[in-house]
Amino acid sequence: MIEFIKEKAAKFLINKKVKHNTTEEISFSTAFKRSFSFLVVLPDDEKDFHASLHVLRFLDEHKKSFQVVTRDYRVSLLPQIYRTRVIEVGINDLTKLDLPNHKLTDKLEIMRYDSIIDLNRTENLFAIYILQVISSNVRIGFKRKGSDKYYNLQIANNEEKAENSYNNFLNCLKMF
Repeated sequence: MIEFIKEKAAKFLINKKVKHNTTEEISFSTAFKRSFSFLVVLPDDEKDFHASLHVLRFLDEHKKSFQVVTRDYRVSLLPQIYRTRVIEVGINDLTKLDLPNHKLTDKLEIMRYDSIIDLNRTENLFAIYILQVISSNVRIGFKRKGSDKYYNLQIANNEEKAENSYNNFLNCLKMF
């Protein structure tokens, strides 16, 4: 019961932030090419985490500058070359609603990114909150119920296999 109340309160706060954000009309045919700095929010799910690393390799191959947001206990699972680009999120960086605290949001607001990529295939309120805090024209994530409020580029999601979803994600990025 308490988790349900926490989730509802977190969604209320996120929806309050969404109302203040405006999304500009952009051309996705050039959005990826014109984006040089990315913030990538890695998924919490174990299988998704490992499958999503292909997106980091893709960005690296295309000489894109990016930083990664992930839980502090997952940093050691990242390839060595990406560990210097990590913004670690520990238990002390979360509020009681499991949203980013002021210290973390202040740190993220200072940084500027051309695009934000949320690699969570399921709803992750922490990631959605980060997307609302950071000002960026391009917000990319997986399509799911209600996601059009948060992302202006949505990628189809294969609910069954994480590998298929992330390969589809990469294929969509390659088109741009």
